[in-house]
Amino acid sequence: MQSLDPLLSPARFEWGCATSAFQIEGASTANGKVPSIWDSFCAESGRIRDGNDGSVACDHFHRFADDVKLMADLGLRHYRFSIAWPRITRADNTLNAAGLDFYKRLLDALEHHGITPNATLFHWDLPAHLSGGWLNRETAYRFADYAELIARHLGDRLPRVATLNEPWCSAFLGYDLGVFAPGVQDRAQSLVAAHHLMLAHGLGLQAWRAVRSDTMLGIVLNPELCDPATPDGGDAQAARMAELERNDCFLNPLFGQEWPEELIHQIGPHAHVRHAGDTAICAQQLDFMGLNYYTRSIAQAPQSVRDKERGYTFVPPQEPKPLTDIGWEIYPEGLTRVVQNLLAQWPLPALWITENGAADNTEVAHGSVDDGMRCDYLRAHFAEVARLRSAGVDIRGYYVWSLLDNFEWAHGYSQRFGIVHVDFATQKRTPKRSALMLQGWLRA
Repeated sequence: MQSLDPLLSPARFEWGCATSAFQIEGASTANGKVPSIWDSFCAESGRIRDGNDGSVACDHFHRFADDVKLMADLGLRHYRFSIAWPRITRADNTLNAAGLDFYKRLLDALEHHGITPNATLFHWDLPAHLSGGWLNRETAYRFADYAELIARHLGDRLPRVATLNEPWCSAFLGYDLGVFAPGVQDRAQSLVAAHHLMLAHGLGLQAWRAVRSDTMLGIVLNPELCDPATPDGGDAQAARMAELERNDCFLNPLFGQEWPEELIHQIGPHAHVRHAGDTAICAQQLDFMGLNYYTRSIAQAPQSVRDKERGYTFVPPQEPKPLTDIGWEIYPEGLTRVVQNLLAQWPLPALWITENGAADNTEVAHGSVDDGMRCDYLRAHFAEVARLRSAGVDIRGYYVWSLLDNFEWAHGYSQRFGIVHVDFATQKRTPKRSALMLQGWLRA
């Protein structure tokens, strides 16, 4: 068995796995949990590929103790999870103590097994009762109230906390492409949502730090690496527009910089939502940044009216490369390239790779799961992480996505990203070859 690079030794580097609340918890109405926009979205016909929802998912709400023990048995000593905002607050935005108790018990189990928690406050499951969602500026202030509640009631047990996970997905998949909740298709409104998400981030950090000063605080982004389809100038500009949307839209506010003119032009008649002083609120001190990486994109000059609004069209690479089962190109060198690109433009804090993994839909055969494609994918990306660390980049940890096969958003249960197979009919867990590979490396 190939060994880990010494630069990635668990004695010097943080190894963990990641999940999110809506994708694994289930128990969608238990203990006073209120609906999220994803509960509403799943109830709309045709929104989810297989017609399913997250009402049961992996039933982690009831099985968390066994799942935590499974992590410990695999040698994983760090766990990135999200807290479900709709489980924590009632419809009047006050604390739901019964919902909070679930996370107290989860943290008890993690502590018992010597696993360090790494929490994310928002992983897309916005409470449905918040009028206007991310198009409403008030939602950012309600997020700050929620962050303060978590800081007061769980903050002493959470050494590292991220405000948002991949705000690009909430803003652009939710309000431009419309393939994620709430399913809106309006380019300018997606930029309104993006601004309010970053405002929520800044207000959330302020609210947390008003309660506690000993927490390592940051955000998790999914930066874009986009190559032009051809050397043509139109394709190069299209690739730039894709990166402005995914990167500059979120990183500029984090470091006190104005949006690029192209994005200001696209928000158009909604420009008034960006108030004086908002950039300063967004640019709170960052103790860390999480980066999620899966693949790269290829862009060409846009043709359709909708794509012209965005400034790009994504196309397959001209030289076909292997794909994961979800159809994403396997491009491990992109991890190094995107990190180098970001470091050249912004003064990034300490970094964690907070998500990386592959959809490998290999099923159980004779009691085991031989997910060889995922194993190869992970090994190649571990090598890129080692390469970055050897070049002096301050990357301190890696979290595989995901611990469990789960509800994969608009794909329902059709795509399996877990290193542990879940039989959704019986909820039986089966560690895959990728999990056993990690277990062997971490024990060695």
